[in-house]
Amino acid sequence: PASELLAQMAPGAAAAPRADLSEDRAREILALMETADADYVRELLSFPEDTAGGLMTTEYVAVSVGLSAQECIEALRVLEPEAEHVYYVYVIDDDEHLIGVLSLRDLIVARPETPIADFIRRNVFTVNLEATRDEVAATMAKYNLMALPVVDAEDRLRGIITVDDALESVLPEGVKRRLPKLVG
Repeated sequence: PASELLAQMAPGAAAAPRADLSEDRAREILALMETADADYVRELLSFPEDTAGGLMTTEYVAVSVGLSAQECIEALRVLEPEAEHVYYVYVIDDDEHLIGVLSLRDLIVARPETPIADFIRRNVFTVNLEATRDEVAATMAKYNLMALPVVDAEDRLRGIITVDDALESVLPEGVKRRLPKLVG
């Protein structure tokens, strides 16, 4: 059924077909989904499609600022993130405020007992939930980013936009049809 298909899709992709569904049909499908999945899709659907909130995914890796290098590596092992989603490791505080970003290289070479707070990059380029797709693409291009964090008004990490999703959002439809392997 459609609810199972949407539940198995990557975050963001489940909300993508919104233009193809009537509001009533979308409500029916959401009612059939597990609560956590439905809540997630509802959140993404609450943002306009052409904004950072509508483009973002919640599949990202975030760790607590209070961890040591060894604890962070152990946390990553437990999370078992898919390699294609680990562009960056985001560092957050207890209230999910974005504190910085962690280089996997720096993490691997750090002494195990070193607090990650000692070597995170604190100057992180972000966009807010309402940023337009053009603002997202311009920020990613200007700073040569593979992923861009999306934060709310209180600087809490809400999601990320990957370079492929940003590119797909700004390409003309005719180009997307000719390059399905690039952005599909």
